[in-house]
Amino acid sequence: MNCRFPLRTLLLMFFFLFAVSVFAKKEKNKKDVARVMIYGIVDPDPEPAKPRPDHYTKPLDKPRLAVRGGEGLHGFDISHYQGRVNFDALATDPHAGYLYLKASEGANNQDNMYSTYYSEARRVGFKIGSYHFFRGNYSAREQFENFRSVIRGNHQDLIPIIDVEVLARRVSIYQYMERLSELLILVEKECGRKPMIYTGQKFYNQHFARTKFVGKYKFMIARYTDVEPTLYNNDDFVIWQYTGHGSARGVRGHIDISKFVRGHSLHEIMF
Repeated sequence: MNCRFPLRTLLLMFFFLFAVSVFAKKEKNKKDVARVMIYGIVDPDPEPAKPRPDHYTKPLDKPRLAVRGGEGLHGFDISHYQGRVNFDALATDPHAGYLYLKASEGANNQDNMYSTYYSEARRVGFKIGSYHFFRGNYSAREQFENFRSVIRGNHQDLIPIIDVEVLARRVSIYQYMERLSELLILVEKECGRKPMIYTGQKFYNQHFARTKFVGKYKFMIARYTDVEPTLYNNDDFVIWQYTGHGSARGVRGHIDISKFVRGHSLHEIMF
């Protein structure tokens, strides 16, 4: 069967499709203009993520800070991504109650600002804890030795945290969780207290709910919205990290901020 079209027909079809596309674009622009007039804004372009291995990229536009004390006590997660920190200024921030400093990551990555941050935070009187970013493609022993080598000799006020937020390639979830379990046990034997686990709401519900970790370890849960994390079966957690784009005195740029929830308080995570 001969299916060839005359050239005129093909040109008419092309111009018709082009006209439809232009009309649709104009209508979208009209809607965007209307949104600007009514609401004052349109959806912003996605903010590029800063180059860090332990991050969530969804911003909270206006960090919500309550008064210091009780359930309103806030804490800060500080690593070398914050650069130079004025701890004298940070100590005057009425929202600053405790600090967690990044010590290490994986088997051989150590935060090169840890010692400086620790000395300065100790000097101005902060309650200090340290955390290790877990990498499932390294053995628990390697990661434990890395973490211990950084915090050795430094007094810790708060129980350590194991930061768990990314899976490992070519490592089964079973092996991943077994290595994590072994690392938690090694840290507990070294420090005399069970460490706390930090993770995001989605990661918790996908990988921690209905496991042996629930009820055995305290959890800090990240969820960067105005609504507290919702965990499977309403599982309990101690701290909510509610923004990765907060602000604090003495800190340039963004900083992670957390707070106690559900009646939990600072004494529960102190040595």
